[in-house]
Amino acid sequence: MQKLWLKNFEFHINPATWNTAQDLLQAGAVKNLGEVEKHFWVASVADGEMSFEVETIITPHTIKAFTCECWAEGRRLMCPHIAAVLFKIRQFLDQQSEARQAKAVEKKREDSGRLTTQTVLEQVSAAELLEFVRAYIRRDRDFALALKTWFAGSLSGTDNPFLLLLESALPRQGAGGAKPLREPDLRRLRKMLDDLEIQLSAATGQGNARTVFQIATAVLQKIVPLLPKTAENRREQLTQYCQKALHDLIQLAPEQLSPELRENRRSFLMELARTGSLPVELERDMIHFLGQAATDDRFFGQIRDLFDHTPNPAPPLVLHLFLAALARRDMPEAVRRVLEDYTERPARIKDAIVILYYLNYWQAVLVAGEYFLAKSLFNTGQRREIEDLLLLSAEKAKDLPRQKRYLRARYHETGNPDLIQRLKTITGAKWPAEQKRLVAELKTAGNTERLAPLLAAGNDLDALALLIEEKTDITLLQQYEHLFWPERKNFVRDRYVTILSEYLTDHFGRQASGYIREQLAGLVRKGQTDMVLEIIRALTLQFADRHTLPEELVELFPKSKRLAIGIK
Repeated sequence: MQKLWLKNFEFHINPATWNTAQDLLQAGAVKNLGEVEKHFWVASVADGEMSFEVETIITPHTIKAFTCECWAEGRRLMCPHIAAVLFKIRQFLDQQSEARQAKAVEKKREDSGRLTTQTVLEQVSAAELLEFVRAYIRRDRDFALALKTWFAGSLSGTDNPFLLLLESALPRQGAGGAKPLREPDLRRLRKMLDDLEIQLSAATGQGNARTVFQIATAVLQKIVPLLPKTAENRREQLTQYCQKALHDLIQLAPEQLSPELRENRRSFLMELARTGSLPVELERDMIHFLGQAATDDRFFGQIRDLFDHTPNPAPPLVLHLFLAALARRDMPEAVRRVLEDYTERPARIKDAIVILYYLNYWQAVLVAGEYFLAKSLFNTGQRREIEDLLLLSAEKAKDLPRQKRYLRARYHETGNPDLIQRLKTITGAKWPAEQKRLVAELKTAGNTERLAPLLAAGNDLDALALLIEEKTDITLLQQYEHLFWPERKNFVRDRYVTILSEYLTDHFGRQASGYIREQLAGLVRKGQTDMVLEIIRALTLQFADRHTLPEELVELFPKSKRLAIGIK
């Protein structure tokens, strides 16, 4: 279909179609016009004694598609019914547009006779406006705070006017330190922080590093100390402002900063770490940023001095920062040695390893995790978490030997078949050798529970059959019997006869016969009727004196089928 515009489509259709469509429109033949979905119009057109439904899609002024019930198969050209509907749609849209224009003109006329703030600001003098602001500041505290927040960045004579601004919104210090925030205080503080966040985003977008530094450091310096004394729901709200401030501060690109501002940013964050008051939600981002800078020898010396001069045990933030700095300088053994001082606090060691993992220091995680796992310090939950992190770190570091070792150890412990698949994937063409090694380990450990799934996964039926023969365990046989059905049914039959015969040798009575029936019921359900009959014949022949045995075994089959399969 050629591209048609609603405004002039009539110039691109057959004149006879146009004339007929105009006649239909003037006769009021177009009825029930409606936009059933956006851009999708439907109407009915009466033509003589017939009525035809028309559908068309217009997006927004282009005729995209149309169809009519009068069309014969294969038709492409527009019929008069469609043209009439398009005329009607155009009339409707033109009327809507005229109505909107008239409404806009009327509104403008109304506004011109209405007193608006814009009119006032254009006509009052600067002196009158200043007098109003002064008067209103005295009457409305919220307005006063909003005014100070809006213009704080324009003030001079202070290093950071935003610090003074936040102090004005906080309760005054009492004899016991800062007072808890009341609801009105919190409401005003949040309004101020919302306005500061807008200014912070604007300064970030403009590349105004100085203003970003001033606002972010003011928020962190004044709000972080409030968090421990704030109720949980309010604390969460205030923490979000601190997270935004820290994020924008550390995201300032070095090339945007003067050497002085770059040094001030590090010093400020180091001081926050020294105070130990930073909420845990902010710790990881700050540790990551400062740890990255530890490649600078002088700055690394500052981090080391902070740790050395902090009483043992160091707070988590200080400990994690020093470990991150060591890991950043590729000193994983040093990380391990530092954590050795915390062997009596295994939870602290586990938390430190977790932080190092999330900071992407894989080698430090591997060295420390392996060392402390070997010392058996952790409870079950902690140990499992460390093992998971070791496997993930080995994968991230692309350390294939460690991955294989961890997967083998985990399979020894859990027997999860997914671990076999993962091991098979990473070893690729070397999987047969890896499987052989794992089989040897499990055999040495006597771990049948883990060995059988491994042999089954490798389709090593010979070895699996030997294992099943060694272990007279019917549950093991039943778990893998389906693997032998295609080509080695006799093996399954013989194992059932052997295992069940040994059971009947030591057990007597109807209860023993019932047990045999229960073990064979699974084979019947799986359609192995012939095999069951062979087993029954072998058992009843060997234990002909057990009268309850045939009585129980006959119950495996419905009465209607017993004769058909040769059982009475």
